Amino acid sequence: MDTSHVKKASTEWASLKKEATLFPIYSMRKAWDVLEKQLYGLSTTTQKINTDSIMQGKIEMGKITVLDPRLGNLIHSLEYTRLGIETIQSPPVSMILEYIQACERVHWIIDNYRKLAS
Repeated sequence: MDTSHVKKASTEWASLKKEATLFPIYSMRKAWDVLEKQLYGLSTTTQKINTDSIMQGKIEMGKITVLDPRLGNLIHSLEYTRLGIETIQSPPVSMILEYIQACERVHWIIDNYRKLAS
């Protein structure tokens, strides 16, 4: 992975954290979109990605398959946490920031697995 990608990702997560104070729900949804885009961008095959296998922690990255049930559990939890936060009328900004940071951590875990695959 080149350093420009790492800098771009770091800038994007920092930007989302700053935006969270002004646009909390938008920032939270955008954080999930960034993470989801990375998940669906992992497959190098033309096959459709099986979301059930991702939720179970089976993620195919090029020539390797990552089997990490804890990662699948984290992704699953993040998705349902986002849905839960959206139902709160005025969620605290601190809750949104914690959610964005959790998405960022999962992003970096996936990125580290991707580095192993290359």
